[in-house]
Amino acid sequence: MGGFTRADLGFAAAMLVCGFLYWNLISLASLGAGVSIFTMILCIVISIYLKHGGIHQTRESILCLVVVTLSAVNFPLYDNITIKGLNFIFLSVSVVYYVCVLTRKRIEDKLTIFFIGDIINQLLIVPFYNFNCCFLGLKNGMIKNKHSKSFISALAGIIIFLPVLVLVTTLLVDADAAFERMINSIQFSLSAKMLEYIIQIILGVPVACYLYGLVYGNRYKRHTDHITLESINKNTKVFRFAPSVTVYSALAALNGIYILFFVSQASYLFSAFSNNIPGMMTYSEYARRGFFELCMVTGINLAVIAIAHLITNRGERIDTTKVMKIETAALCLFTIMLIVTALSKMAMYIKYFGLTQLRVYTTWFMLVLLLVFVIIALRQFKIFNGSKIVIISFVILFMFLCYGNVDGMIVKYNINRYVDGTLKTVDVNALARLSDGAVPYMFQLYKDTDDENLKNNLKSAIIDQEDRERTFRDFNLQIYKGNQIRAMIR
Repeated sequence: MGGFTRADLGFAAAMLVCGFLYWNLISLASLGAGVSIFTMILCIVISIYLKHGGIHQTRESILCLVVVTLSAVNFPLYDNITIKGLNFIFLSVSVVYYVCVLTRKRIEDKLTIFFIGDIINQLLIVPFYNFNCCFLGLKNGMIKNKHSKSFISALAGIIIFLPVLVLVTTLLVDADAAFERMINSIQFSLSAKMLEYIIQIILGVPVACYLYGLVYGNRYKRHTDHITLESINKNTKVFRFAPSVTVYSALAALNGIYILFFVSQASYLFSAFSNNIPGMMTYSEYARRGFFELCMVTGINLAVIAIAHLITNRGERIDTTKVMKIETAALCLFTIMLIVTALSKMAMYIKYFGLTQLRVYTTWFMLVLLLVFVIIALRQFKIFNGSKIVIISFVILFMFLCYGNVDGMIVKYNINRYVDGTLKTVDVNALARLSDGAVPYMFQLYKDTDDENLKNNLKSAIIDQEDRERTFRDFNLQIYKGNQIRAMIR
């Protein structure tokens, strides 16, 4: 390893601070404004450090930074902890990928299927292979820098002289009441926060080492080439052992089973299109069973398609490529039919029972799956960068989910259906379990309804949840508005 520059040493110190701020600003229980503040600080520090090393922003890195920003801005605005938890994972991956794009260390200099390799490389290999660089840099700087030596000597002097300081302070406390009150006040403040800060500093060290290893490794290209285009192609050749005829024959057999399945289950699977359910099944049982079938079939089909294309021996001269594409397209078509059927079931279920979080999440997930299988099917007939379309579409759909105010829209939809008379009741108990994004719509119904029983239930549902905003770290706009409404009706 070469020597560390002043910028490297300064960045190491900055990462130690960021490691502390990661735990100090981010409350995992609320995921509020602290997440946005930390992300802003981290991205600014990383960008300045890399710019100092001659690494400047590109169009792709700016677009990636826009995605990071959109993801981070969501936290101080919305209150749905499930979506914010998923967004926190998305944000973490996006920041890592931003570093990868900015330092031009992608396997391919564009969005392709090798995006998966980039994520594995940047999340796991680069940071941990360079994990000790943060402390090596600080050690190197302190040995060479006379100011650092002076600081360490001064700190050692304070530690050695600490017993005398304690003795003098104790004597002065006994001598003066005002000084005693001041020391007691300081002692209380320190005792209340010191342990928390110490824990955050300790836990922040591995975070600092991870972040420093990621950025430093990419800047100096240290352990960034463990996964390359050549290594992927070399490793995948090992798996290409199956004759083409064997693979497409297996696919043909599987497609044949699906044909028989659709023929035998046609009346059951497609009954949702006619707004009917078979036999003695309830709407709830019908929709849930349809989704279970969808997940199982989709998972099997994705696995089969991936494995088939991975293990097929492509060195053969037998002209089976077209057959493989047709079989893959057919498998995608059967899956798309099931997804569309499941969506129609869910639409029927929502028509009779209204919206819930689970129904919204399920519908969103099915739309994502539908997109994936449509792209795979089209890819069999026309060569294009399907991975790029899937990744970009997923990001857009995920941002719609994050910014769609799911809980608010659920309550708004159900209340409007109730007011219109197309929904028999409003399940206030279910609404009470939603986040504060639902409170303004519940409050509007509370003001408009003449049903005293409903009004009391809505009031209880609104005020049952205590004010949850504690510090700026936990702040989000929906909690703030919810607290205002609670204060008005108490």
